[in-house]
Amino acid sequence: MRIHTALSVFAPILGLAGFGGQAQAETPAEFYKGKTVTMLVGGAPGGGYATYAGLLARHMERHIPGKPNLVAKSMPGAGSLKALTLLYNRSPKDGTVFAAIYKGTLIEQLVGSRPVEYDTMKLNFLGSINTEPKVCFAWHTTGIKEFEALQSKEMIVGGSGATAAIFQYANVVKHLLGAKLKVIGGYKGSNDALLALERGEVTGICGLGWSSLVTQRGYWITENKINVLVQIGNRVEPRLKEMNVPEIWQFVKDEDKKKAMRLIFLPPDRPYALPPGVPADRVKALQDAFMATMQDPAFLAEAEKAKLAIGPTSGPEMHELMADLFKSSPAVIEIAKAALSKKGTIECTTISDPKYCRAARKKKS
Repeated sequence: MRIHTALSVFAPILGLAGFGGQAQAETPAEFYKGKTVTMLVGGAPGGGYATYAGLLARHMERHIPGKPNLVAKSMPGAGSLKALTLLYNRSPKDGTVFAAIYKGTLIEQLVGSRPVEYDTMKLNFLGSINTEPKVCFAWHTTGIKEFEALQSKEMIVGGSGATAAIFQYANVVKHLLGAKLKVIGGYKGSNDALLALERGEVTGICGLGWSSLVTQRGYWITENKINVLVQIGNRVEPRLKEMNVPEIWQFVKDEDKKKAMRLIFLPPDRPYALPPGVPADRVKALQDAFMATMQDPAFLAEAEKAKLAIGPTSGPEMHELMADLFKSSPAVIEIAKAALSKKGTIECTTISDPKYCRAARKKKS
């Protein structure tokens, strides 16, 4: 199944929003029979989120009662805030639309610089596909081989939307740990940032998922084109351990900074959510279908072939985890806000115009 980019195709679905409450007596199987379920994909085509979403779309429809058709539609923009805002405010509340969103959107209302048009704790979480470490790495020509070297040597990293991991993680490492990172914003997604690294527009990336690196640029590792400096997360990746890549936590001495970093890093990767107001039996049916897909032999075989890590979190588990994070103290939230500040970030266009990026970088440095 391809991920389509077509807002016009989605428009008719929006017009059905008023029908979310009809036929409440129907079972989920009766409701979904003959229908189309739409998955909005908040990540740019070619990136890790789109890859995982496409995999899910190809297999999950078999596990939804009534066997509806499941289609994935690409809706990148503002680090998936565009997709989540549309889902929350304009999509049908009947269980026919859900979204694949960046984990950063889940805490944006706590730590963002501007108000958002949704309430994370009112979302109906289906679950997340995996929770994996993110990595920071430098291009081999920089001579940066260890994380400690960033205390004295600058690395220019590519970022994208404000809620994207390659933007958030880079700024956390910069503002809380004193790493000399110059963040270049404005890339559409991780794939564009990786292309920018190949073209010499940036010299590193910070916050890319390990599985995304392996699947999109695995040969960089085997051919020693990059130096992996640190892993960031709550689970140690065995291969990174074999490579002697340190965990970020050994460089964090202040307890409140550690709590702020956990607030940012702890939400599960690649979450999927329904809007509020969906009938409870349909929420349960889709949550069950999501978790059944995570154990589907065909799904797992395709994931293994594509080198995509699978380590799911259920919808109820996600809700409980996010509820705990939303209890963070005001002091910790303020530290997290400061860590995600755009201060020092250079906005630029995508790699389609690298000369502009270099000019902007030179002008603002």
